[in-house]
Amino acid sequence: MDKIETPANARLRDKIGWLCHVLRLTAAAYALWVLIELARFWSTPARVARHWSDWLHVGVTEPWPGQLALGFTLHLAIWLLVAAACYSVWRLFSGYLEGRIFTADAAVWLRRAGTYGLAAQFSDMLTRPIVSMIVTAHMQTGDRLVSVSLSQPDLLNILFLTGFIALAHIFGAAAKLAEEHAQIV
Repeated sequence: MDKIETPANARLRDKIGWLCHVLRLTAAAYALWVLIELARFWSTPARVARHWSDWLHVGVTEPWPGQLALGFTLHLAIWLLVAAACYSVWRLFSGYLEGRIFTADAAVWLRRAGTYGLAAQFSDMLTRPIVSMIVTAHMQTGDRLVSVSLSQPDLLNILFLTGFIALAHIFGAAAKLAEEHAQIV
């Protein structure tokens, strides 16, 4: 995409440049932090048992190594979506720093951030029953569980991520309208 260098964009970029840098670094740090926490969580059987005991309101014993590996693999797949959302945020704010603020390119990266984020959120929600089966699979037949749950933070994340997608649509339509207007003038 071409850099859009107008006096208004330059002034805006001067005002938000620091924020763009902070958000780019925050997105990268978040993706790395989540990956580290996933590895720490799934490498500690006692932590996994404690967490799922609290979540399921039953006594879950320490899962076997294969169960831990399978749980980590599922969450790693979700993390890839989180990483894609974070990369999209990085690209969005990198574009802002380059002067692509109210452009179709910016709308695409905002839409991608929202879409990957929604995919990660729904994947997390859909895999919870599977993970609950995985972490209780080694237990006696009557103690194995499948947990289906939805929380208020799930709904809040869906609301915000859907809002990003809607804003991206609005910004994309506005950019297209501005481009059409520029061709007329």
